[in-house]
Amino acid sequence: MTRFARRLLPWCALYGGIFGLSVVMAANPASGYFRIGESRLDVRHAIAVMVEPNDNPDDRQTLIYLSAQPLDAARAAAAFDADDGVREQEPDGGYVRICLDASGEDCGLFYSPEGFNSGGYGELALEAGDARRVAGRYHLDQPEEFFGKDYQFDLRFDAPVTPAPGTALPAGGAAPGQAYNAYLAALAKGDLPALRAMAGDEGRWRYPEDDATAAKEALKSARDGQPVVAEISRGRQHGDEAVLWVTGVDRDEIPRAGRVLMRKGPQGWVYEESDLDSVEEQ
Repeated sequence: MTRFARRLLPWCALYGGIFGLSVVMAANPASGYFRIGESRLDVRHAIAVMVEPNDNPDDRQTLIYLSAQPLDAARAAAAFDADDGVREQEPDGGYVRICLDASGEDCGLFYSPEGFNSGGYGELALEAGDARRVAGRYHLDQPEEFFGKDYQFDLRFDAPVTPAPGTALPAGGAAPGQAYNAYLAALAKGDLPALRAMAGDEGRWRYPEDDATAAKEALKSARDGQPVVAEISRGRQHGDEAVLWVTGVDRDEIPRAGRVLMRKGPQGWVYEESDLDSVEEQ
């Protein structure tokens, strides 16, 4: 290798790295701003994820997150709650979230950290909007008022839609689904020893053996909103976590539908949390 070539290599590496970074950043461009009162966020980056609150394709949503700094789309897509996956990244100045429903219509605009949440105001124009990519502009040219503060925005975005990671589980949910229905059976019977065994240390804390009143209240709380028996249409497993899409009827004879998060620990698959709505509210 010549002396010139040896000198050239570090520069090639530097410019190659800069070029690679610019390609990554250009892949998720965003521009514009959101302002409410004295708070303003100038956005530079966009990610998009698809969420499925239940097993009805018509209820699927695409969530677009706009921020001043890059966000990890895969981390947001992997989270049970995509908002939590974004908040955990602590973007400087917060973020704006645009919600699009399955037909590509506006289903809400959210701004953190102000807690602004609105929909139906502003003009949305999509250039692309499918399962692979979403691009467009969302703007409000004249200020509106929100709890005594005026707000205005002009947001442009172009980002690939990042799918949730993991392996598909069949109807019934395989081992995570069996564990969830075993959990529901223990809840229905009020089987506190079984619930303690399923959850380990947390179960012993939640259902204390030396405080029957506290254990009874915890059991009542755990039953609220949970189906007595779940029909599991499908699932998705990613490492030690599994999401199940379920339907069922709770103890108050209210039909429920939504998602359940299961986590694999020392005791096997255990119930972590759920996002279940009454069918009438969907």
